[in-house]
Amino acid sequence: MQVMKKKHDPKVFCIGFSKTGTTSLNRALGILGYRNVHWLRGHIEPSVGWVEYIKRSPFDAFSDAPMYKPGLFKKIDKELPSSKFILTVRNTDSLIKSWTNYFMNAPWSIDTDEDKEVIATMYEHHVKDVVTYFEKIPNQLLIFDIIGGDSWQKLCEFLEEPIPDVPFPHKRKARYKKK
Repeated sequence: MQVMKKKHDPKVFCIGFSKTGTTSLNRALGILGYRNVHWLRGHIEPSVGWVEYIKRSPFDAFSDAPMYKPGLFKKIDKELPSSKFILTVRNTDSLIKSWTNYFMNAPWSIDTDEDKEVIATMYEHHVKDVVTYFEKIPNQLLIFDIIGGDSWQKLCEFLEEPIPDVPFPHKRKARYKKK
């Protein structure tokens, strides 16, 4: 018999770009008991809009697309003001390398220096926008660098959760090895 996870309040949103540790964070939130979802609706916007869909959903933790869609975190904060937000980050050059490798055979592959510059600019603008927005409400934002070594201690302190007695999950860790 499957036991349902308890509902967590406030809701938690990972608003970092893909390839910044969002899968690892999603797994960590699951270990902490959150009813979590990664890549909500496969990135296809519902007819009621993202915020309404999120408000009606059974989940209390959300990660990856579409959470980093420009301005979405502001709309979520306005409608769900007690929410917590986690901005997963990594070095921009490392991010570009990861995107290039991961999306190598996708229709939107990153082939040229111009493609890489567009992704880097979008990523850096998003990080700046998030940090600026939360300057006046810093207790709602955690900047979390999984690839740089952030782990249970920082996450659990932010979420006010006990640290589990298991290693922090690292999905696709081999791809993140530092040189």
